[in-house]
Amino acid sequence: MKVLFVGTGLIGGSFSLAMQKFGLISEAGGYSRKEANLDRSLELGLIHKKFTNLESGVKWADWIILSIPVDVIDIMLPEILDIIREEQVVIDFGSTKGKICETVRTHEARSRFIAAHPIAGTEYSGPDAAFASLFEDKLMIICEDNHSNPAAVSDFEKVCKMIGMNLEYMEAEAHDRHLAYISHLSHITSYALSNAVLDKEKDGQVILELAGSGFESTVRLAKSSPEMWTPIFLENKKMVLEALDAFLSNTTTFRKLLEEENMEGLYQFLEKGRAIKRVIK
Repeated sequence: MKVLFVGTGLIGGSFSLAMQKFGLISEAGGYSRKEANLDRSLELGLIHKKFTNLESGVKWADWIILSIPVDVIDIMLPEILDIIREEQVVIDFGSTKGKICETVRTHEARSRFIAAHPIAGTEYSGPDAAFASLFEDKLMIICEDNHSNPAAVSDFEKVCKMIGMNLEYMEAEAHDRHLAYISHLSHITSYALSNAVLDKEKDGQVILELAGSGFESTVRLAKSSPEMWTPIFLENKKMVLEALDAFLSNTTTFRKLLEEENMEGLYQFLEKGRAIKRVIK
């Protein structure tokens, strides 16, 4: 099977390496607006062939996997569906699903599209960040699978299982709400804390000297790519604002308890939050 990876950074590059590791791909192609990324991807073995023309790459491939910013997927996906053959499959790995699915809901080739989201990643980006084991024991969410060709979905499921992933299925709206709370909000708080500290310590030197592991783990996500995350926040605006309101309500409650020096209230607030240990080991 020949797979065109539109975007050969952390996610696309790692998926290519994983498929290669398990012999699930005969040839990997890459397309990117940044030719330097393609050249580096070739050097690293993420792809075997580069395309600077999207249509040529699409015509060459059996599968087309989109791992690029979600606002670009909105534009590119319908264009790809316009030109694919009946046996080809297009899969997107975007972190939002509502707008993407709605954009192609009535497209005549909608059944050749699989809306998927691998819950995996690091704070790093680009081809050099890719590694073959990224997806082991991670979750692949497939959205609105009832709108996709059953045989195509089955083939994709087999690939995901072969590289060590678990599968979950949900509607696009439910996906976007869940991700707003468990992923998008954590990135916002990380960026916000980073900005607050950097504003306080303009030279950054004191931060580096005093920062411990707690601070480092909390702001780690602030190293993530703004090019990727700005469109995610805008595309999932409704759900992100809902999550932010819930978060700000909690911070307001904490502030009030602290102002009142309410020791029992503070203790109960912390104890309630500590219950997350039942979910995160």
